[in-house]
Amino acid sequence: MKNRTYAFFKIATVGCCMVATLLLASCDEWLDVSPKTQIKSDDNFSSEQGFKDALTGVYLLMGNTSAYGQELTYGMLDAMAQYYTGMSASNTYNYDAAFDYSNSGVESRINGIWTQMYKAIANDNELIGRIGKADPLLFTGRNRHLIRGEAYALRALLHFDLTRLWGEAYAVNPQHKCIPYMKSVTANVTPLSTVKEALDNCLADLAVAEEELRVDPVIAGSQENADVSYERDRTFKMNYYAVCLLQARIHLYMGNYSEALQAAQRVVAQTTFYFTPEMEINVAESANRNRIFSEELVFALYDTQLRSRYSTYFTSDNQSSLIMSEASYQAIYELFQTGSSGDYRYAYQTQELDGKNYSTKYMQPTSGNTQYLFRLPVMRLSEAYYIAAECQLKLNHDVAAAITLLNTVRSHRNLVDGLSAALSESDAMEEIRKEYTKEFMCEGQLYYFYKRLNYEQIPIPTAVGNTVSYSYAMPRYVFPLPDDETEYGGRERE
Repeated sequence: MKNRTYAFFKIATVGCCMVATLLLASCDEWLDVSPKTQIKSDDNFSSEQGFKDALTGVYLLMGNTSAYGQELTYGMLDAMAQYYTGMSASNTYNYDAAFDYSNSGVESRINGIWTQMYKAIANDNELIGRIGKADPLLFTGRNRHLIRGEAYALRALLHFDLTRLWGEAYAVNPQHKCIPYMKSVTANVTPLSTVKEALDNCLADLAVAEEELRVDPVIAGSQENADVSYERDRTFKMNYYAVCLLQARIHLYMGNYSEALQAAQRVVAQTTFYFTPEMEINVAESANRNRIFSEELVFALYDTQLRSRYSTYFTSDNQSSLIMSEASYQAIYELFQTGSSGDYRYAYQTQELDGKNYSTKYMQPTSGNTQYLFRLPVMRLSEAYYIAAECQLKLNHDVAAAITLLNTVRSHRNLVDGLSAALSESDAMEEIRKEYTKEFMCEGQLYYFYKRLNYEQIPIPTAVGNTVSYSYAMPRYVFPLPDDETEYGGRERE
């Protein structure tokens, strides 16, 4: 495609949002739009429903396999985090795990991520521009605040993840020019922002989102619903507490430990999202088992195709299978330690078939409780505890406070033997790393953990008996810019 960043996604693309009248609509249906069926964007935003549909369209674009629907969760990012140590030699994700950016498959995935994320941003920016000019009387109750707040929050989320992929880690070089931060729909070339500039823009967008979402129904004691059908299922929307958790993520990435701790503590203290009760997890009937820990999902995408797509990679031993070796499987879940086999993440989110080890996190049977289905995690409650724990170490050198936070999560994972508060700071930090590894399998967050802390080598643990040893992958943390950006956008390839 011979275009500059963003120019391909012209204002007319927002016309396809009119097709998506419900969040549960088919993503494929929404994306299947030809130019002759597109509606003028002025018509799209002539009613409140048009704004709702446009926002739904952004969420659907995010769920594409080139974004959070695969590559930014259980696909490319988890391959680079070195989860899939048992892949066949012919598996295309082997090249991702080796950070081989010259491989055509890897290059295609990287370009696809860039394209899909900026397509979502383009549609989001059209919505933001329109709602700023819209008559407030067009909206029911607090809907204008919710829609505008979510749109600003999504723009921050999308740009933050682009920055984490194409920029150097903030701790390494905050002045690295990495991505264009797009605030409007334009065909002009937008200069690359530095990592710091991009993150500052993310935080500015989140400040707007936070203010708008102070009326969010997820906040205890908020006003009664004026639009009950639209305000339900806030876990599928970029809600107030998702904004707080994203602020904590960004501040932690920047080393702003005080601000990160404050934001994380707001999520820890709230009661809308809570740890999944044991009675929903530890049940004999697999179809009724809450293996996704649904109540803990502060923000998730709704994806009706998730289970069928996921099963391609995680249910049988073939060339596409994303498999953990037995040795790394044993090490990740520390199965050599007493009580570790009771960890719900091991017992109910993984399986062994014919000596091969797979994740089953998204294999919720469709015959069971529908409240557990089709949820693709983007943010979960446990991350707020991990961020707060790390900040207690880095900011206050308070190992006891950090361990208390870790043990809270671990107790809800059925790890009854708590970690000792007598651990050193470095050992406590290693326990946080272990928790990220267990907690965020198939969610894409472990790779970002390693990059943020600039691990020069990504550890690949293996267990033989009671002994854990490590091999290491040599990461290349900065994605190369797509060819179109360097050839037609005037960018310089590093």
